[in-house]
Amino acid sequence: MNKEATKSDQEYRKKLKRQNLIYLMIVIFMLACSGILFVGTTWYELAIKDRAVGFLLGFFLSLSVVFMIYIIRNRRAMNDSEKLKKQRIAKTDERNLEIASKALQITGYVMATVLVLLSLIGSFISKNLMFTASSLLYVFLTSYLICYVYFRKKL
Repeated sequence: MNKEATKSDQEYRKKLKRQNLIYLMIVIFMLACSGILFVGTTWYELAIKDRAVGFLLGFFLSLSVVFMIYIIRNRRAMNDSEKLKKQRIAKTDERNLEIASKALQITGYVMATVLVLLSLIGSFISKNLMFTASSLLYVFLTSYLICYVYFRKKL
């Protein structure tokens, strides 16, 4: 750490280190999922269609690449005090926080609406689709309530 870094920059650097650790765990998990999928379909002949295997491998690997890019970006910022300061200011700017908050709020409404519609339409088409969409909606709402109660007490 630079001695000339401000206290807020040092705190932000610690936050980025924690964030990088979480990102690294996600990358390892995604690569493990890819490995399990590859081993399962190659050696144990799991009954998964080739199209699904290709989709899942692409999904896992693309998420791994995205999180690796985040790790590299954070490391570059941590090693350059000017980049660190710029990134910290951008991430803590009230306008940017408000934009992110509004975007997440609208995304939450859209997701809940889509899951409700999918449950309704799924009830006519497929029982499994209805239960899957309903379960996802319950997980979404439960996680929202838990986070709401937690942050209401914490903040």
